[in-house]
Amino acid sequence: MFTSEQKILATIAHLGTLFGAPILAPLLIFLLSEDSFVKLQAKEALVFQGAMVILSVISIPLMFILIGFVLLSVVGALSVIAAIVATVKVWNDKDFSYPITGSWTRNL
Repeated sequence: MFTSEQKILATIAHLGTLFGAPILAPLLIFLLSEDSFVKLQAKEALVFQGAMVILSVISIPLMFILIGFVLLSVVGALSVIAAIVATVKVWNDKDFSYPITGSWTRNL
């Protein structure tokens, strides 16, 4: 069972994207926390949200051929939905790993 401090810090890391800080929130928590669970969740959020930011940037020039609008919509939805799912899992005392970047992140 995780403490409420662990849950709050992991939640801030995962939901940083909703507050306009998809990279900054998990990075700060990763650097400042000494708890291994919180660091792992912050690293998961940092890698996943970093990938989403990169995909968003890639989609901007693709908007000229209309594929970018679809890609940006999918990336935005996936980013928000995954962050909410991660938060719910953490509050239910479960370790969460993102489906796309999770196995790669755990091996870092």
